[in-house]
Amino acid sequence: MGEHTDQSNYGYTPSPSWALAYIVLFSVSAAVHVVQAWRYKYWIIYPTLVLGALTEVLGWSARYWSSQNVTLLTPFLMQISTLIMAPVFFSAFDYVILGLAIKRLGPQYSVLRPNWYFFTFITADLISLILQAVGGGQASSSAAEGAPTQSATNIMVAGIIFQLVAMATFMTLGADFIIRATMRRPYKFQERWTHNRLMKKQQKRRDSEKTLTARAHLRAWWIMLIAVAISSTMILIRGVYRSVELVQGWTGHLMETEMYQNILDALMMLIAVGIYNFIHPGFLFPRKTSWKGYH
Repeated sequence: MGEHTDQSNYGYTPSPSWALAYIVLFSVSAAVHVVQAWRYKYWIIYPTLVLGALTEVLGWSARYWSSQNVTLLTPFLMQISTLIMAPVFFSAFDYVILGLAIKRLGPQYSVLRPNWYFFTFITADLISLILQAVGGGQASSSAAEGAPTQSATNIMVAGIIFQLVAMATFMTLGADFIIRATMRRPYKFQERWTHNRLMKKQQKRRDSEKTLTARAHLRAWWIMLIAVAISSTMILIRGVYRSVELVQGWTGHLMETEMYQNILDALMMLIAVGIYNFIHPGFLFPRKTSWKGYH
């Protein structure tokens, strides 16, 4: 593997203007999240939204590097690996928030128990990430050397499709929860589990105080779930784009047209992380007094 290649591995020369714009925008989102997480004591934001935004910054910095010398192999490989990984961090925060919402609004309306959302879907994301990283590394190296990339690309496609299925399943379960909670139609098996749990831990709080608290924060949780829906939809759109792009191949129309990358990947990811700068749990819920717990 050489340091330089004979021609652009992208099929074009990345625009420095677009790269700089996304470096700035993702950096601003990350910086604001750092301040918001510190102020409102939400440590979970650091290993999810902040880390994901910084990964995007690294990827777009590599694309800017490529714009200055498109034959360099290192920035090409760097932007592939980082921009593939970033959505995993954003989706992890979506999983956490939905799990918390279910815990607060009623576990009896959900197929899965609250804590299972994070562990189930983050495991799926990790599997997807490994497949994409392995396939991406092999495919980009092969493309740079002029070797066949089909088998490595298939691994990447498998990873992205796995992530797509996981996100689609997550969104389906989330929509099912919202509909059931709105219509007050609990799952019987979850209702029994919830009842037993409340009997053990919260029976004394199910009267007036808990009812008033639930009513006071019901609207806030629905607003938070809107942010989850928007973020998840952006990740899903990006996944569909990436899947079609890779199926077309490294010399396909999507791969060699920069605007698709700028809009269907970068912009979608900017919305996915940026929505939480505006719809933030610290704005909607009582202020935390310690770093303990997610909320």
